[in-house]
Amino acid sequence: MAEPSKSNILYVAHDTGLIGGAERQLLELLKGLDRDRFSPGLVCLEPGGPVARAAAETGVPVSVIERRWRWDLGVIGRLRGVIKRGGVSIVHAYLGLPGFFGATAGKLAGCKVITTIRIAGPRRRISDPGERLAFIISDRIIANSHAGVDHYFRRWPGRGKTRIIYNGYDPADFEAAATRSRADLGLPERGLLIGHVANLTYLKDYPTFLAALAMVFERHEDAWGVIVGDGERRAAYEGLARDLGIGGRTLFLGHRRDVLDIARHFDIGVLASHPDYSEGLSNSICEYMGLGKPVVATAVGGNRELVRPGVTGLLAAPGNAEDLAARILALAGDEEMRRDMGRRGREFFTRNLSLEVMVARTESVYRELLKR
Repeated sequence: MAEPSKSNILYVAHDTGLIGGAERQLLELLKGLDRDRFSPGLVCLEPGGPVARAAAETGVPVSVIERRWRWDLGVIGRLRGVIKRGGVSIVHAYLGLPGFFGATAGKLAGCKVITTIRIAGPRRRISDPGERLAFIISDRIIANSHAGVDHYFRRWPGRGKTRIIYNGYDPADFEAAATRSRADLGLPERGLLIGHVANLTYLKDYPTFLAALAMVFERHEDAWGVIVGDGERRAAYEGLARDLGIGGRTLFLGHRRDVLDIARHFDIGVLASHPDYSEGLSNSICEYMGLGKPVVATAVGGNRELVRPGVTGLLAAPGNAEDLAARILALAGDEEMRRDMGRRGREFFTRNLSLEVMVARTESVYRELLKR
């Protein structure tokens, strides 16, 4: 139980074995939260995952409420019990089913509820109706992009409950010089590195990225593709790379905890987002910018809030491998352009994407709700 002067905040999240953008931002928030004012706890809907382990390393109490099946409504009652016993003031739930279960249990327990928006397009998942319900009953909705708010509330009520809070990062993580060599990290010791950091799921448009790489490699014999991330489609995408004849020059590094060490060696950071999915605010793009890397991204959702064409990077038409390849080639052939765009991206990052700003704005929402 927290000290009386503290407010208990309970976070509810998936822990499916992959740490994606939402999970990484949750962990950053837990690290930066003012522990003199707020006492965080975490409930995961899956056992034994990396989110729970990482949260526990920051001193956050973690519990698991495992579902017997996807829509196990018994989770709501068990979660309500955790909320009541813990004297929770605010439930802050992350995405889809955690949003539905967390918001419903929080309301039944009589506490304030926050849900989140982290994408800007349809996911075509069965959790969508539950997510909509969570938005209706929430007291506040925190979105990490204007694009996400525009998507969800174009036709549905609730825009007035939203607050835009961009992703936040610890600047110290990005200011350190590269201390590990390419060889230490399993990267080619020479050549142009074209990096793509994202989980290997249908939500990211790896087929378009790989097809674009094949075109780039025809022009640049010293170029390499570096893919950091894992997921259920890894085997399929590795097979596609072989079919395109680029398997030998495209590295699939899987899930890595040293992403920033790897990305420090990128010459170009790429994000290809699925045309039907869009993006909220991509952690990958933010991290490329924090490292001073020029960005090539597909022109969807929040990507357009981060990448200013010709200033911090270049935007390509979604689902268009030829256009994506052309943008990558433009940067690959111009070192000065890469350097200038990387510098301006770093300036944007410093002004808008610090962990301090993200945590302060989130805590401001908490204080606002606690006064009501």
